[in-house]
Amino acid sequence: MGETGAARQSHGYHHGDLKPVLIAAARRLVEADGHDRLSLREVARQAGVSAMAPYRHVENREALLAELAAQGFRELGAALKAAADQGVDPRSRSLAQAQAYVGFARANPGLFRLMVGPLDPAQKQLIAADAEAAHAMGATPDIDPDLARARWALVHGLSMLIIDGRLAIAPGDTVPAIVARTVAALWPEGGVGQSGAGQSA
Repeated sequence: MGETGAARQSHGYHHGDLKPVLIAAARRLVEADGHDRLSLREVARQAGVSAMAPYRHVENREALLAELAAQGFRELGAALKAAADQGVDPRSRSLAQAQAYVGFARANPGLFRLMVGPLDPAQKQLIAADAEAAHAMGATPDIDPDLARARWALVHGLSMLIIDGRLAIAPGDTVPAIVARTVAALWPEGGVGQSGAGQSA
C-alpha cells in the first residue's frame, strides 16, 4: 500500500529530495490540464506535501515550469542525438530525427507546448537546455544550415498541427508515414528512405 502524503512528509522530503517529486507532479498536471492552469498549491497537493513546502525548493510557479521545460529539452535533445546515430547518411538521419521530434511532441503534448512558449532569459538552465536541443536538431554537419533550419521549422510546424488535432489523417495513413513524406519533400530527389512509412501510428 502506498504511503499517505503525511507519511511521505515525515521522512525523506526534508532531506532535500522534494524538487524531482515536484517536477514530476507538475509534469502530470501539465499533461492533464496545460501549463497555464498550473498552481504550486495543486503541485504540492499532488506531491503529498504542505502548500508551503515547494517554496523551499523553487522560487515560484514560473521557476518550477522552467525546471520542467529544461527537463523536457534535455529529453528531446537526447532523443534527437540517439535518432541521428541511427542514420547512415544525411537523409536517413534527417528522417530519424524528424520521427523522434514528432514522436516526442505526440507523447508529451502538454510539456511540448510549455517548451515552445516564450523563454525567460533569467532562467539560464532553461536557455542552456533549449540550446542543446536546438544543436542536436541541427547537428548533422553534412547538411546545409539553411536546409537544417527549414527541416526544423517544417517538422516543428507538423508537430504542432498533429498535437493540436489540425492535421487530417486519411484512413490507412499513419503519422510516421506522413512525417516520412514531409521530410522527403525537402530533398530535390525525394530520396529520404521510407523507413517510417510502415510504422503504425
